[in-house]
Amino acid sequence: MRTVICHYHIYKNSGTSFDKLLTDNYGDQHICFDGPFPFFTIDQEQLARIIERRPNIIAFSSHQIQLPAPPSLEFNVLPVVFVRHPLLRVLSIYKFKRQTYDGTTTSKAATEMSLGEWVEYCFSNPHEITHISNAQTRMLGGVYRQKTLMRRKPNMMEYDIKQALRNIKTVELLARTEYFGNDVSRFPELLNNYNVNFEYNDIAPQNTTSMDHSQTVDERLNKLCGQIGQSLYHKLEEANKQDIQIFDYVSSLIETADK
Repeated sequence: MRTVICHYHIYKNSGTSFDKLLTDNYGDQHICFDGPFPFFTIDQEQLARIIERRPNIIAFSSHQIQLPAPPSLEFNVLPVVFVRHPLLRVLSIYKFKRQTYDGTTTSKAATEMSLGEWVEYCFSNPHEITHISNAQTRMLGGVYRQKTLMRRKPNMMEYDIKQALRNIKTVELLARTEYFGNDVSRFPELLNNYNVNFEYNDIAPQNTTSMDHSQTVDERLNKLCGQIGQSLYHKLEEANKQDIQIFDYVSSLIETADK
């Protein structure tokens, strides 16, 4: 049976760096694709058709495909998912939107506001709060041909965390942005079990706004707390309880596998 890699590219989770590795490995047998608008989604049946109609492609990458992976009698999908500590992800979104003006209200606000002001602005705006509250749970918590369940609560978005964890449990190729090299270096052996060749070579981070890669996660979080103040930091933590749970769960899966 044909085996393909599907990279479920989550915005600001080091996906551009991983896409470079896929292209380095597979050249034009790796393709990236998205719909014409950022709010588009590509469901499992549509992804299956894309895979079926590209018989020579080994790796597929998209921001708009959703777990769970499509079932098939003709091919086997190996999903790749990167997660990131949600508070560091919020910081990265702010920096990226500030440095790369894209015409959105999110980007306009980032260029005009300090980090703390921008976070408070996102909390106060029902459209913007989705950027700073449990966004990874939303992107990972879908079911077949449907988006994840959601509801709004005071100062946070809540999604179907149980489904997100069930989806993650099916993914062998898991990695964390904060531990990119360590986690991706596990992939060659995992992929070899499926007769898929993949070489990991250390690369410089791509499309990144972070300059503190040598610092630990705790050091970066302490620095963030100092920037926005303890009260707002704790508010942001509360708004991302589900994403923190996902980050901790993925960390435990990887650490257990490494023993």
